[in-house]
Parts: sequence; C-alpha cells; structure tokens
Amino acid sequence: MGRRTPRKGDIYRHFKGKKYRILDLAVCTETGEDMVIFETTDGTRRVYASFMESFLSALDAGKYPHADQKYRFELWRDDRMSPSAALKKHGNTTSLILEFLDLDDHERRIRFLQKHRAQIDSRFLTAAAESLGFTDNSDTVEERYDALIRFLKTKAKYEAAPH
Repeated sequence: MGRRTPRKGDIYRHFKGKKYRILDLAVCTETGEDMVIFETTDGTRRVYASFMESFLSALDAGKYPHADQKYRFELWRDDRMSPSAALKKHGNTTSLILEFLDLDDHERRIRFLQKHRAQIDSRFLTAAAESLGFTDNSDTVEERYDALIRFLKTKAKYEAAPH
C-alpha cells in the first residue's frame, strides 16, 4: 500500500467530500484482514467499518473523472490552521465574534456559522458558546463546531415563537 496507517483521532476526507474521524483499528474475525473503524464528523454519529486496503485504495479515475482526490480517503489537513495562517486570522476572529454577538436569532446564527466555517477557530467557538450559555467538552474544533450547530438547531426548534 505504501500509505500511512490511519491513527485514532485522525480526520479523513472521503473523495465525495464528507469527513470522518478514525475511532480505532480492528481485525476482521472472518478474514483476519485489518479494518478501519470510523464515524461521521457531521454530528450524526454514524459508525462505519472498512477493510484497510479498501480505505486506503486509489480511486478509479475512469469511474470518477471529476474527483479532486487521488485516494478514496485522504488524511484531511487544514492548511488554514498553519501558524502563519493562524496569525493572519486572529484579527479577523475578533470581528467575526462581534458580528455573531449582534445576531438576534438562532437561525441567523446557524447560517452565519455555516457561511464562516473556514474562519472559525477555537477562540471564536469559546466566545460564541459562552454568549449562548452553552457548555461542551468536545476535544477538537470540528467537534465543538458540530456541537454548537446542534445546540442552536435544538434552540431554534424549541424556542420558536408560537404561530
């Protein structure tokens, strides 16, 4: 194979765009083949298992000519979070926080978060969560973002004004 073995906690991007978190590695009891156990990062908590060879396999360019990846799953690297990018973004985060705090309903907050996903960092998520009285113990920025979206969707659903 020649590719790096996935590790617990890694985020991989499927060639169709969704991201998945590696939960663990396993061995198939039927065949003895190595397997990858992974879950969605979109908050739905769906868990999947794939044979390692299949997980790390190259895409069939003939079958998927417009895919922007060489492999079925690729380790997701968020280049926006490089040290130089983080320094450039710091000032922008403050203005994003102020914009978010000015929003007056949960639906607008959800749309704002979705629109600015690429710019949202840990600092922003901490300020946004505190402003809403929301507490979350997730580890990664992605998990915290997903948890905040779920929280706002729940609030929007149950705090909607009666018709």
